[in-house]
Amino acid sequence: MMPFSINNTDDIMRVTYDTLKLKKYIRMKSPKYIPEIRPVVLWDVAGTNIDYTKSSDFIICRVFNYGNFQEIADIIICYGKDYVKNLLLSTLNLDAFGLAVASAVFEIPQNEFKCYELKQYPRSY
Repeated sequence: MMPFSINNTDDIMRVTYDTLKLKKYIRMKSPKYIPEIRPVVLWDVAGTNIDYTKSSDFIICRVFNYGNFQEIADIIICYGKDYVKNLLLSTLNLDAFGLAVASAVFEIPQNEFKCYELKQYPRSY
């Protein structure tokens, strides 16, 4: 017997949402320290308002897409090599430059990254 009953689609959506929220919380990693990142890398976020734990996915991808070598090294030290590598392998938020950098830094072929398989087409205006 189940400890709770799911009677309608709202309950199913609630359980699914709670599960996804829990998975994201488990995936979040608290940094060892606050990394030094130039404001130009995080141009759309106020520097004092950013939460380095909740926004770790965003920060890591943004630094690999727009950061310099020192910032990338700082992010790897701050969040840990395994966490950063696993996040980059599973994210869709790397552009071509970020993908090339991540591939070179971790010595992993580009075709093993999820963003390589699901590339976004360039916009045509």
